[in-house]
Amino acid sequence: MNYLVLLHGDEATANEPGTPEFDAEIAGYAAFGEVAGDAIVAGEALEPTATARTVRPGTDGPLVTAGPFAEITEALGGYYVLEADTLDDVLELVRHIPAVREGGVEVRPMVEWVDRSDGAAGPVTPPERRWLCTIHGTATDADDPAHPAWADGAAEHEAFGADAGEAVLAAGAVRPADTATTVKERAGDLLVTDGPFAEATEIVGGFYLLRATDDEIVALAARIPVGPGGGIEIRPIMELDG
Repeated sequence: MNYLVLLHGDEATANEPGTPEFDAEIAGYAAFGEVAGDAIVAGEALEPTATARTVRPGTDGPLVTAGPFAEITEALGGYYVLEADTLDDVLELVRHIPAVREGGVEVRPMVEWVDRSDGAAGPVTPPERRWLCTIHGTATDADDPAHPAWADGAAEHEAFGADAGEAVLAAGAVRPADTATTVKERAGDLLVTDGPFAEATEIVGGFYLLRATDDEIVALAARIPVGPGGGIEIRPIMELDG
């Protein structure tokens, strides 16, 4: 089974690129990569929330605002998709992620994972960039794969994927928020609790990894299906050298 792992941390205390502390943090993630090995299906770091935009449906077209879908102190800074047999196996892996000590991580079982980023969609070349587009909103019956309403939503996303074509590099659907597990380490103690990291940033349906230019991404993200009162948060992927 695949699991979405969301990495949260306080941007006010984040390490600046080019500093020894930042290099040590990168080394910590490299060490996690060695521990997790082939269990890592995908993973990306995100640009700061100051680069985020939120797109919500509007009567006369999409409503675009600067900033993330919801303002919280410990913001989303990156993600992994991990493959493991059980939740316990995933929790044993994520305890090695630096974000567990610096903020916390949220683990969500996935219903579906589609990855076209192995070259099937072609390379991403400037002025195109890669963008994480997360789906936010109020939980509904359609978030539960066992509910009949799930099929309707899945059909809408399938249609979006077909229409967007090579702009879609990857996509994932996650199970409802009540299946989430939060992992933090405080004073050397590992704290594992049921529920999402923060209700305000709950990813209800899942996410897309898209390719687009700065001028194209808003219109593209506005076509992603969302529920009533929902929206799409757009964040550029942090392209790290090496």
